[in-house]
Amino acid sequence: MNQGTPTAGAVIVGGGSGSRFGGDKLTGLIAGKPLIAHTLSAFEASGGISSLVLVVPVGREEEFRAIARDAGITKLSGVVIGGGHRHESVLKGLKALPPEIDFVAIHDAARPLITPELITRSLEAAFREGASAVAAPVTDTLHRIDHSGYAAGTLDRSSLRAMQTPQVFRVHEIMKHFDAVEGIPTDEVSVAMAAGKKVSLVEHSEPNLKVTWPQDVVMAEALLLALAKEDRGS
Repeated sequence: MNQGTPTAGAVIVGGGSGSRFGGDKLTGLIAGKPLIAHTLSAFEASGGISSLVLVVPVGREEEFRAIARDAGITKLSGVVIGGGHRHESVLKGLKALPPEIDFVAIHDAARPLITPELITRSLEAAFREGASAVAAPVTDTLHRIDHSGYAAGTLDRSSLRAMQTPQVFRVHEIMKHFDAVEGIPTDEVSVAMAAGKKVSLVEHSEPNLKVTWPQDVVMAEALLLALAKEDRGS
């Protein structure tokens, strides 16, 4: 690791097919810009991030490079094609990071509401604890269901957190954990925990939704416009 403050890069994961969304969500306009431009701009504005790698669907590398250029992204160091599963896409992104990067923030491309402030908090927690992940308290009541789909018991939500991104790790450690992982992990925290790694949670209450369904676009746009209005008024 470098002496002094560690260096940090980001892998922005957008290599999926968008099948649940029903089309291409990353290049669709939200608040006047492609969704992916909002995501990239937050990491561009983060002082702790020095390099960005974007993972995209096959055959669309130049399209996403053009979006990044139009959005004024100067930190983009690589655009790579995603794999068949998320963890394969993440691993391809990790391998494309510049060799001098100590920590990596892995982030869902379809989370355009991420802020530079929350990125900074996640980096600081990882520098301090070794690994971190953004998480939100669970506010809904959760029930287990039985094999027939009926409610079968209530879960204690005080001990539950909804995992989000970015999730931040030492580059060499998370790559080693990926090499040892079995099955298909749902996120990088799962990979780290399977290797016995403790992950510090960065809890927050600000919106950081992942655009998954078409109706999510309406909510994301409303929130982005509201945040922009607040910034103009501050």
